[in-house]
Amino acid sequence: MPVPQRRDTGNSVGGTTSRTAPKLEQLLASAAGLMARRSFSQTSIRDVANETGFSLGGLYYYFENKEDLLFLIQETTFGKLLEIQDAAVAEGGTAQERLHRLVQNHLAYFTSHFNELKVCTFELESLQGDRYGVIADLRRRYYHCLAGVIGELTGEAPDTGHVRRQTLYVFGMLNWVFMWFDADRDKPVAKLGDEMVDLVLRGLAAGEEA
Repeated sequence: MPVPQRRDTGNSVGGTTSRTAPKLEQLLASAAGLMARRSFSQTSIRDVANETGFSLGGLYYYFENKEDLLFLIQETTFGKLLEIQDAAVAEGGTAQERLHRLVQNHLAYFTSHFNELKVCTFELESLQGDRYGVIADLRRRYYHCLAGVIGELTGEAPDTGHVRRQTLYVFGMLNWVFMWFDADRDKPVAKLGDEMVDLVLRGLAAGEEA
């Protein structure tokens, strides 16, 4: 199924304007909360309407069906994060400095977007066709953003099996944070980022020496 073509308003995702963008942001956050608690399959459009106070007609201004809503949640989440991380890499500095920025940015974003992280982690396979392809491409671009830095640290090409595994190990730590993060016990988030980067760098150094 092709990705729906929305009205062109000259602005952001979902055919929004500067006036309607905050409403879309509220809608996606509320819908992500429902899907995180109930799963995509157990969340209906009527549930979203009841949760947000939108009418059913009002909801369909922003999306065509439930899968389109899931697509918007994932596209918005990965799109914003990728924009942040591309800027972090473009800022320059050593590979270690860029790795530190990437890890810190990921943690800062997702500790404030737990529901979106959970939905993006568990519900990718709920998308089909072009929608799946768009999100898979965003995820690949984000993977390569980190893999390039990991490759510099290990002195290998980013497409080697070793770099692939090391990159996925880091993503494993980052993406599972919603399962254990406790705001009272684990803040500040920056300290978690420092600890993760230290663990990664020590592990990479140990693997290089072996």
